[in-house]
Amino acid sequence: MFNRIKKKLAYFIIRRKYLKKTDPICFNKIISNSKDILIILPKEDKDFYHSLIFIKYYLIHKKRITLFLPAHKYNLIPEKEKYRYISFLPPQVTRLFLPDKSLIELLKEKNYDVLLDLNRSDDIFYYAVVSIIDAKLKVGYLKDNSETYYNLIFTNHTYEPEVSYRNLLNLLQMF
Repeated sequence: MFNRIKKKLAYFIIRRKYLKKTDPICFNKIISNSKDILIILPKEDKDFYHSLIFIKYYLIHKKRITLFLPAHKYNLIPEKEKYRYISFLPPQVTRLFLPDKSLIELLKEKNYDVLLDLNRSDDIFYYAVVSIIDAKLKVGYLKDNSETYYNLIFTNHTYEPEVSYRNLLNLLQMF
């Protein structure tokens, strides 16, 4: 019962404090013309490995990639020196499942052309991160509250992470 109340309060805080109204976007070549991409890697271990195709793809296309991930997953990234990182520790997640002040200040400093949230399930913490970061295009999977946080939403028709991430990458290649 308390978790449900805390989650509702967290959603209210995100909408009230961090969510910004966005202007209409022209999707024509928005990703191919972008330079800076933030990729929020999934928290689920089974999804994490399959999501690495995005960093490989955008590295080949000479994009500046910043990865947002938990600190304990940093060592799982191949060729670490080619990417920038924003990592967080478990104490940086508050009791309301929101980022703490130091992480919020760090995220507010950043500005990206594209933000890709690769989490396929609802998570208040990642919704807050998406809301705080300034990006022209925010891409994510269809979830319960995703219409509020993303400009481009991908509907996931499969539970298999490899197929889901390949389909999303194929979709993003059109932009």
